Amino acid sequence: MKQLILFDLDGTLLDTLEDLSAAVNHALELRGMPILTIDAYRGMVGHGVRNLVQRALEASLAVMPDINRTSDTLVDSALADFKDYYQAHIDVHTRPYPGIPELLADLHARGIRLAVVSNKFQEGTEYLISRFFPGIPFVSILGNRPGYPLKPDPEIVQEVLSRAGVSQEEAMLVGDSPTDMRTALNGGIDALAVTWGYRSAEELSGNSLVHSVPALRIELLGFYVSEPVSTPPPAFETPLQQLIYETFASKSIPFERVDTDPGLTMEDCAHISARIGVDIVKTIFLCNRQQTEFYLYVTSHDKPFVTREFCGTLGIPRVSFASADLLWERTGARVGATTILSSVWPACAGVHLVMDASIAASEWFACTDGTPTCFVKIRTRDLLEKYLKISYVIK
Repeated sequence: MKQLILFDLDGTLLDTLEDLSAAVNHALELRGMPILTIDAYRGMVGHGVRNLVQRALEASLAVMPDINRTSDTLVDSALADFKDYYQAHIDVHTRPYPGIPELLADLHARGIRLAVVSNKFQEGTEYLISRFFPGIPFVSILGNRPGYPLKPDPEIVQEVLSRAGVSQEEAMLVGDSPTDMRTALNGGIDALAVTWGYRSAEELSGNSLVHSVPALRIELLGFYVSEPVSTPPPAFETPLQQLIYETFASKSIPFERVDTDPGLTMEDCAHISARIGVDIVKTIFLCNRQQTEFYLYVTSHDKPFVTREFCGTLGIPRVSFASADLLWERTGARVGATTILSSVWPACAGVHLVMDASIAASEWFACTDGTPTCFVKIRTRDLLEKYLKISYVIK
């Protein structure tokens, strides 16, 4: 695990594009020049505000052939107007990407030091960090400062490492642009490229890509699985989850549970299974074409589902995966949290419960508790004799 994470700001921690676009367009409008779309600015952000203003002027002037190309005087005056407007409207639309504040808090709680390295002007960088992440003690917040080179020059990385007393091997840079990736390479540290910012995955190809904040969390912290406990969650996320634990209590069913990161993939479930000592089952919600017959089918995590075989074994007409709306309506669970424990949900009455014989014969049973972030382990005998009545057991 890395000891220091350096984050880019625009397009990585914060979505600042709309406020930046509005400020540059303000400077263009003052000069009677055509404004640009927000999308046009995506490829311009990340090289410092002077570069941003100059590129916007050039793009706007490209449709005005009778006007001279950009001069230093034009760029200087437009940059001054941009700064005046942007500093007054810097956080009108700017927001952290969903999940980023929580990720930073988790990293800090694990003792990982954090820094910001940006090509945004220093005052704006400091203000936005204090505005949106006031509880995070960054070891360095470095932006575009007079006398210092911009990224991808490695000096900014070297300065952060020196301040933190951390080696190159212990640090990583997270950013959304090729400039960030070159900065990490030049500075001799590892890097992750996020794809929710202002550059496409194609532009970032050749780097280690991360497509979501939860995926970034796993990359930086590993997949989280708590120690097993034998008590219900302190707060319930859904009515179904509450009903499941109330049923365990009323029927005297002992259990163990673990809190986790969202367990949405086979790899995620492998982490969970390793902690609780039993494989997480796969549960599929199916219905017929008329949406009058429903099936909750429990099978092993690595067994492929073949509709023809399933229907032939049960002697039923063809079924298919039910919609997310029907899953919620009939079982009280969302996609990613389908569970046979929904059998106690009132609307689940009449849903056929189907289980592979190998699962029914196992000593232990483990599945989600109706949420994607909590998994339970109980004895299969308790499940079958106390909790539910299986409609079909199949090979």
